[in-house]
Amino acid sequence: MLNGQKQYNTAMLPKIKIILVAILLFFAVFIVVQFIFPDRSVSRLFTNSGSLRIESVPKTNVFINSTLSGQTPMQLSLKEGVYTVKLVPEASEAKIISWSGTVRVFERNTTYINRELASNELLSGGEILSLEKSGKGAAQLWVNTDPSGVFVSLDGEDRGVSPAFIENVPTGQHELTVRGDGLLPRTIKVVAVDDHKLTADFKLMRDENFKEKEVQKKKKQTIEEAKLLKILDTPTGWLRVRSEPSLGASESAQVAPGEEYKYYTVEQNWYQIEYEDGKRGWVFGEYIEEVLDPTPTPDEAL
Repeated sequence: MLNGQKQYNTAMLPKIKIILVAILLFFAVFIVVQFIFPDRSVSRLFTNSGSLRIESVPKTNVFINSTLSGQTPMQLSLKEGVYTVKLVPEASEAKIISWSGTVRVFERNTTYINRELASNELLSGGEILSLEKSGKGAAQLWVNTDPSGVFVSLDGEDRGVSPAFIENVPTGQHELTVRGDGLLPRTIKVVAVDDHKLTADFKLMRDENFKEKEVQKKKKQTIEEAKLLKILDTPTGWLRVRSEPSLGASESAQVAPGEEYKYYTVEQNWYQIEYEDGKRGWVFGEYIEEVLDPTPTPDEAL
């Protein structure tokens, strides 16, 4: 019987060695992968961590919770939680200001920071994107801007002014744009994921070429005599006429590109047109052009 037991143990030894070698090989590959991939994505499968990716122009030193963590561009794995991030330009960029902010890293998702730094806060900008599980089924999009009250569009269609919450966003890649008077527009690619909410926080930069006097003139301009405007091409193939000079106002009608209408008043880049006899509404100035010297119709010429 001892002989049989000894033979059994001897037969098991090769199998045990194979198992031990396989375990050691697994851990060796795991360690190597962690050093090859900067976001440590493999470790996120076993922990409640996410990742933080940071890019900047110019290159900056990155401090996370007051600890120097590297230089941009960089990506690292962090436990889920709130972190204070500071970007400090190198000494050679003495005229460039630093940036700091608070971000949240969510489990098994990536938070993205992109900053364009300049000599002052007004000329600096960027965005922070974070993705979190919502439990709502369809994808959602929450857009914040600094300053607030700018136009938000998704795939070329206006969705309101910031802050804006967009529900039932189709899964996949989209183009998100924010724009406002006197500010440089920002457009980024975002990916909508079912059962998740994507939060986009924008900091818009001042447009130094924008003429402030023209803005004040357009904000409140009453025109004594009716003039003409022409509807330009739009992403949808038509332009909404609204009851008030606001994206939140109800739709009164739709007008087509190429059509010309009389307009009477301009308020904050909204033009009041007469779209039918005796009926007036407002169209957004981004999709129109003024007809400076309208040719009178035969009836008008008489």
